[in-house]
Amino acid sequence: MNAKEIQRDHQRLLHNLQIIQKQHSVIELSALLGISINTWTNRMKEPWRRFSYDDFRAIAQYCRIDFVKLVDEELKIG
Repeated sequence: MNAKEIQRDHQRLLHNLQIIQKQHSVIELSALLGISINTWTNRMKEPWRRFSYDDFRAIAQYCRIDFVKLVDEELKIG
């Protein structure tokens, strides 16, 4: 995988999380993970590094989104 593909993956994941963040509040999502709002905001700067596998699993389950779609596909606002 080259640098451009990795960058696209990172941007897609960030975009997916931003969509989820619009549907569920930052307050709701940070509470789900047991972290502060500031920690959520800081993790969103580089979610591919700063969120854990378990975090993504919890977000996907809570938001009723397929885990693979969250991390590897493009979510649509619906």
